[in-house]
Amino acid sequence: MRKTPGSEWHFPLLAGLILAHVLLVPILLEKVPAMDGNLHYDWATGIVLFCANAFFAYCGVVYRRRVNWFSWPVYLSGYFLLFFIVFAISGRVLLFSMVVFLYAGLFHRPWSLGYLIIFVVSVLAVSAYWITCFILGSYLLYIIRSILPQLSNRFESALLGAGFLLLFLILFPLINLLFQYQPQTLLEAVSPQMKGALSVSLATAGVSTLIILVFGVPIAWCMARKDFSAKSSIDALIDLPIIVPQTAAGIAILVLLGPKTPLGEFFSSTFGISFAGTQLGIIACQIFVSSPFLIRSAIHAFENVNAKLENTSRSLGATPAQTFFRVSLPLAAPGIFNGCILTFSRAISEAGSIMIVAYRPSAIPI
Repeated sequence: MRKTPGSEWHFPLLAGLILAHVLLVPILLEKVPAMDGNLHYDWATGIVLFCANAFFAYCGVVYRRRVNWFSWPVYLSGYFLLFFIVFAISGRVLLFSMVVFLYAGLFHRPWSLGYLIIFVVSVLAVSAYWITCFILGSYLLYIIRSILPQLSNRFESALLGAGFLLLFLILFPLINLLFQYQPQTLLEAVSPQMKGALSVSLATAGVSTLIILVFGVPIAWCMARKDFSAKSSIDALIDLPIIVPQTAAGIAILVLLGPKTPLGEFFSSTFGISFAGTQLGIIACQIFVSSPFLIRSAIHAFENVNAKLENTSRSLGATPAQTFFRVSLPLAAPGIFNGCILTFSRAISEAGSIMIVAYRPSAIPI
């Protein structure tokens, strides 16, 4: 039977790793007293480490046969570097075993090794925040990998680094908070009052988003497709709720829809509804503060729709309503959906105006 190229490495390499596993670990435990307190080595750990070494040897043989650029010196150098950093210095035997499995399995994909390096550095250097650092570091590597062919000079690289530094400062506390507690711990800590406030916020934010969607998309289409004299003033008024302070918005809504106002008395006497201290007041506040996000996103979405498609639809006999619902709206749907997410997030986080108009029933921000 003809031998497969590279098969002569199989048994010598595997035997060498087994010998290193059997001899080197006891020698380290005896010769380096400082490691004795860090290393927790028993027969189960030895089996795991042995399996990791065997898998490393097997992957080396496979790469020797199938990967043209494979180099044994480079492959072994990475192993011993990990051994020195994770095993000898940090004394984490099980972590070293897991890293060896990952290193051997990902060696044929160099970019994947970058994620492994970020993982090792995060676990060893910043143990308290290793999940957050690993996520952000992996995201940075993903950005570098996607944009690297387009970076032609150091200045562009500096711009990318400065931008990601700001993104890092913004995302770090949020991701750290996300992984700070387990879901079971949060559920146990949530009181019945908090659950009630959460249901109020989810319900009112959902209704507010739906109302803004129904009435905001039409005006967004008009702003994107029509030119008229009042367009610039309407465009400025759309962003007005963002500029107005939350407390001022609450006072304005209360003065308009309060129980002693003409409009408030009209709704109370005619429909039997009240805005102050009810979920309707919360919805009114949420609509006021969050409407610009959906309308502005819808405007940009309709502007990105090619007007020639709408003209073609009209020339084929479709009515304006058919063109809007079958051509314009489906093509702009992704941008509108993004606006719905922004609007819902802004609505569910509103606190300042709700504290004035409807402190009870309490929403989550209250």
